[in-house]
Amino acid sequence: MTIAQFLTGLPGKRDVPDINKDEKPYIADREPAYDFLDPKRTSLWRDDRGCLHLTIQGDRSYLDVKVVRAFPHSVPHGYIGLLDAGRSDRTIGIVVDPTGMDTASQRTVEEALERHYFIPTITRVMSLKEEFGAVYIDVETDQGRRHFVARGIRDAAEELGDGGLLIPDVDGNRYRIADWRGLDARSRSLLESVV
Repeated sequence: MTIAQFLTGLPGKRDVPDINKDEKPYIADREPAYDFLDPKRTSLWRDDRGCLHLTIQGDRSYLDVKVVRAFPHSVPHGYIGLLDAGRSDRTIGIVVDPTGMDTASQRTVEEALERHYFIPTITRVMSLKEEFGAVYIDVETDQGRRHFVARGIRDAAEELGDGGLLIPDVDGNRYRIADWRGLDARSRSLLESVV
């Protein structure tokens, strides 16, 4: 017996909608529905201008696509989201296992993810200066020396567990600290003043 059937049997309760209609849980009505794309029918490539294109064979094509990870920390190599950049990053669908795609598309996905998730790892904090809510940071990373500006760093820095931190800058780039406790004493002291 569904809730609607039960309530319909009560006095004065005749027009109760059946929330269990089609065997879907009620919460599903409030969650977005995502298309899980068949990797064998999903092709990605870049044109001469570097724009990423998507074709779902026998269905539809998109001219400007973004590739993101649905679960970047817990499942970095699966559940790849494809977004329509021409329509405010509306979700096109998800490829659960991109290894099922053709080799060229797999390579394109990997390159797009590397670009999107380029995250230098900070190995040393050289200087850090806070002015009017902005923090000017000079660091050594595994990719060389970097200078960046962060705002609202106390709220924006994301703890990754085991002493790891992810610090976003004002341009949307992210910088990772594998374990702030493993940094030199000066770097730790500078970080503790703002995080």
